[in-house]
Amino acid sequence: MRIKLLPGERVIVRTRPNPLPLVGPVVAGFIILAAGGFVLGYLGRSSLSGSLADWQPVVLLVVLAVVVLLLLRVVVRPLVRWSSNRYVLTSMRLIHRRGATRRTEHQINLSAISQLQTEQGLLQRMVGSGTLVADLGFDRAHDYRDVPQIGTFKEYVVQAISELPLTRMFDGVDMEIDPQYARGQEPRVQQEWRSEQP
Repeated sequence: MRIKLLPGERVIVRTRPNPLPLVGPVVAGFIILAAGGFVLGYLGRSSLSGSLADWQPVVLLVVLAVVVLLLLRVVVRPLVRWSSNRYVLTSMRLIHRRGATRRTEHQINLSAISQLQTEQGLLQRMVGSGTLVADLGFDRAHDYRDVPQIGTFKEYVVQAISELPLTRMFDGVDMEIDPQYARGQEPRVQQEWRSEQP
């Protein structure tokens, strides 16, 4: 997955969601295979009686098609959805890409995040994953579900936000602040001007 980086931007973390949500589809896949194997074995016997014996090849094909369709729907579809889901943290943005055939991308500038929150269920705590909620203010938030190693990922986001250049809003335009001014010191230009006064 290629991302067009902005000048001075670098990728910090690139990851997929935790595979914990795939446990259900995999278990369901084994159940479908077991049930399908049993039905195919039963229908494949040579001692079938009555009209079922006449339609045996057709019934076997129908059962096989049903098993394959169920596997595609229950197992393959969630697996493809999971594998095409990516979270990318750069030094300036948090990006969520998803979709195999139709790709969607959601980007948040790190400077727009006002608060980060993590949510974890019992199983998520056992594997270290969770949901990261990025609060953008004005009742807007974006959820990043099943982020692996949620605590570490949140620390990386907080560190990336702290490394952003200091800015202040002035007439709706972001302007960089001199780091000395941000620490409470007067800007150097103003100090020199005062020293020239009699």
